[in-house]
Amino acid sequence: MLRPFKFVALAIVAGGLLLVALAVTWPQIAAARLAPGSADPAAIAAAVDGGAGAPPAGGPEQGVVVNGYYWSFAAKFVCGLQLPNSNPVPGNGEPVVKPGNYATEINAHNPNYKQVPIRKKVIVLVDPAQGPIGREPNAQQPRVITGTILGPDFAMFDDCNALWALVYPAVPPPVPMPLFVGYLVYLSPLDLDIDAVYTAGTPGPLASTPTSVSIDVNRVTGKRIFIPAGAVP
Repeated sequence: MLRPFKFVALAIVAGGLLLVALAVTWPQIAAARLAPGSADPAAIAAAVDGGAGAPPAGGPEQGVVVNGYYWSFAAKFVCGLQLPNSNPVPGNGEPVVKPGNYATEINAHNPNYKQVPIRKKVIVLVDPAQGPIGREPNAQQPRVITGTILGPDFAMFDDCNALWALVYPAVPPPVPMPLFVGYLVYLSPLDLDIDAVYTAGTPGPLASTPTSVSIDVNRVTGKRIFIPAGAVP
C-alpha cells in the first residue's frame, strides 16, 4: 500500500507535468481563440499609439492617420460680452446667457512620457456675427479641424483669443469680443488631463473695474470612442 506522502509526491509531479504542457500549448490555444480576420496585435498597438513619434514633415497635423479607438474630450467654451438689453423686443425671449463679460481658458496636459498627436475640433453654436446658429433643430458640425503634438509631460491652453483665431483667422480678435459659444473637442490616442476655467464679470468696458467676478474650474471627462478611417481628416 502506498503511504500518504507518496500520494502527495505523485500529485506534485502530475501538477508539474500539467504546467509544462500548458506552457508549451498555450500560444497555440490563444491563437486558436482569435476570430478569423482579427487585427494583428502590432496593428492594434500602432492604432492605440496613434503614430506618436517625431513630428511628421509638413507640420504636426500632417501624416497622422486617425483610425481606431481614441479619447474624446468635449470642452464647452463661452466667450465675449453679452450686453443688457435696454430695449427688449416682445417675442425675443431670453438671451443665450445673462448679461456679463465671459472668458474661457481650456488647459491640456499630457501625463504620458511620450509625445501625443492631438486633433482639435471647434464647433460654433453662437456665432459673433449670426447669433445663436446652433439652437435646436439647427445642429452644427465642426467648423475647424486642426492638429498639434503635445510633448511628454507638456501642457498647453486654448483661450477665447486662440479659439477666435482658429475659426476666424483673417479677423483679429475684437475688443470687446461679441458673444462666441461652442465646443472645443480634443481627440487623443492616449488619456489626457483637460481642465476648463470659466470666468465672468459684470458687463462694461474692459478698462473699468468690474463690480463682481466669478470663476469656476471643471475637469473635462474623456470618453473612449471608435473613429473609422477617413472620418476625421
